Amino acid sequence: MRQTILRWAWQVLKPALRQWLNERALRLPAHQRDALAQRLCVPVQTVEQVETVLRQLALYQLERWNP
Repeated sequence: MRQTILRWAWQVLKPALRQWLNERALRLPAHQRDALAQRLCVPVQTVEQVETVLRQLALYQLERWNP
C-alpha cells in the first residue's frame, strides 16, 4: 500500500519537478554565468555548455529514478 502511494505521488509530482528543474533550478542567471566565466578565464559558451550537460545529467537521473 505504501509503495503504491509513493508511486502515485511520484507520477503526479514528476512532471512539475522536471519542468522546474529544466526551466528554473538548473539555469544560471546571465550575470552569474558571465561572472563565472570571467573568474575561470573561459568563454561564456564553455560555462553554458557545462550548464547544459549538468542539466541533461540531472534530468536523466530524474527520469531513471523510481520509488
